[in-house]
Amino acid sequence: MNRLLELLQQVVRRPVPVTAVTAGLWAMASADWLWFRPGDTGTVTSILRNLVFLAATVVAVAWSRWTIRNRDGNPVVRSAVLTAVYVIGWHMAVYVTGLLGWNVLTTQLARVGTAVLFLVGLMWVVYGVEVASQFHERLRRLSADVGDGATELDGMLAKLFLWTVLFPPGLILWSRRQKYPLRWVAVVVLPISSLHFLYIPSWIDQLIGVTRWSFVVGDGTRVYPVADYLAGLNGGFWFVLIACLLVAPATWKFWQWDFRRRIAADVFDERCGTDTDPVDRWWRNDLESISYSWNPLDQNAWYYGMHSRKLNQSVTALVSYSFAFALTFLLLGQIGGCSEIYEMPAGGGEQQQIAQQVKVQKVIKRKYVVNPFSAILFQVPPIDDIKLQLTELTHHAYKVGYGQGKGAGYAGGTKFGKVRFIRLEYSGGDWDQDFGIGADMNMLIEYNVRTQQKVHNKTESRTVAQLKNFPVGKSPPMVYLTGQKSISLSRNEVKTLRNYLTEKHGMIFGDNGGSGHFHNQFLSMMRQVLPTVDPVPVPLDDVIHRIPYQIPFLPYVAPHGGQVALGWKVDGRWVCYYHPGDIGDAWADGHAGVKPEIFEYCFQLGTNVINYSHAEYSKWLEARKESK
Repeated sequence: MNRLLELLQQVVRRPVPVTAVTAGLWAMASADWLWFRPGDTGTVTSILRNLVFLAATVVAVAWSRWTIRNRDGNPVVRSAVLTAVYVIGWHMAVYVTGLLGWNVLTTQLARVGTAVLFLVGLMWVVYGVEVASQFHERLRRLSADVGDGATELDGMLAKLFLWTVLFPPGLILWSRRQKYPLRWVAVVVLPISSLHFLYIPSWIDQLIGVTRWSFVVGDGTRVYPVADYLAGLNGGFWFVLIACLLVAPATWKFWQWDFRRRIAADVFDERCGTDTDPVDRWWRNDLESISYSWNPLDQNAWYYGMHSRKLNQSVTALVSYSFAFALTFLLLGQIGGCSEIYEMPAGGGEQQQIAQQVKVQKVIKRKYVVNPFSAILFQVPPIDDIKLQLTELTHHAYKVGYGQGKGAGYAGGTKFGKVRFIRLEYSGGDWDQDFGIGADMNMLIEYNVRTQQKVHNKTESRTVAQLKNFPVGKSPPMVYLTGQKSISLSRNEVKTLRNYLTEKHGMIFGDNGGSGHFHNQFLSMMRQVLPTVDPVPVPLDDVIHRIPYQIPFLPYVAPHGGQVALGWKVDGRWVCYYHPGDIGDAWADGHAGVKPEIFEYCFQLGTNVINYSHAEYSKWLEARKESK
């Protein structure tokens, strides 16, 4: 015990090294929790992770007490310590609520904490810019360099921006006669502005839908010029991108040629005695011109102009920081390791309908008989009115699953495996509609009750890019995608989804959350993911509508995309099942006010789709094992 106390005293006497080691362990544990293994982990890993987070919290509390005791200390150091303490506290709050299964509170803490973190970071940026600006001002006064050439460039950046957005080809001709700072900026933005110029019809299409414009040619063929143009552009995107990148060196070579041409013209003008062109002097005066500052921390940088320099610098810092903050979160959201796996519950089962048991019950109903030949007499004759009541009882006559294993589950699963409900995150819309406690969790609980298979204790979500983190053979058999707005996927995300469906044997369970627009967006997305596969109606006698429950009709809350389920089939397997009528709303608390019969069928259909995806995945794993 004394030895332990001595060790603790030594630790207290060396707070900085201890804090550095704890911070390193905390960073590794946080990365493991957030990106590498966000799902269930082993017992040892969970214990180690919890111990590291607890140690980081203890260190944070100790540093908080230090800031309270040293109120007269360096305010910058105290502010830095409090910032680090906030990050640890926010992280711990999100982690603990997640462990407790309080998904709604976890989501709110994550969002509010991110906003507070943004504001805290913004305050540090403002402080840093102000200190750096004062430092450069002192240097300028010491060097007595009062020259300023920003006057000549005042207002030029606005013109450059207009040329870039409205007509990039004109930017080449306009910027060739400007001072060298503007010419360098023009060269940098030319590839981006050229690509923007080529995709202007696409931006217009987002507003007024110009891709639908068409006309009929002589042979009766209808031509869609804008749609065909954009399709060709997307088809040769890499060639277009390379061409746009080559615009910058080509423009620079053009400017060099124009430079030589103007010098030759000047020489000719001088020898012939004609007046010189003052515009040509822009080129020759570059070497003799005033030195321009490019440092963004210097408020006298040429691109801040002559007027309201401090304001321009502050706005630039705000925009740059906001962009960097958003980009950092975007990149961190794409990070992941190959160690994330999905394991099904071990076991077995049969691909049959759940047996229906009919129970016959005899009911004796008493009758009153009136005697017409005497006074009215009520008597109870021994007449039995037998009514047969057919009570349909559902029971498990067999295990739900696939394979020969013990208990309900799937061949190829593990004893630690569980059925998980993973929702797919995407840009452009409301992927998190009814997410967490409610629709998804209710469906997961119902699946456990109906199949007796082990399920995860909470629902999850993954971005499209994070599907790459799951290796072949350990990927989610099904992901759920819903919403009622737009779906926006990048080319890499489309490729990732295609690989998930075809190479990793996955399946998409699509659900129209409430609009005809989402219906069109979902079909458009699938055209990109599987361009050679057309959607077909899923018949009611298909196995996905029969096992383990017989679905007599397609249940829905509202037919936003029709009254028929659509499917995309590859190699005899449904790789995408699309429900057009907001089945997730029927799973939610309150069941959107639909009849009990409807939401019961919705739960049965959800059970069928989840079981189908896992059973097909199990068959695929068995086939791969036999082929080896």
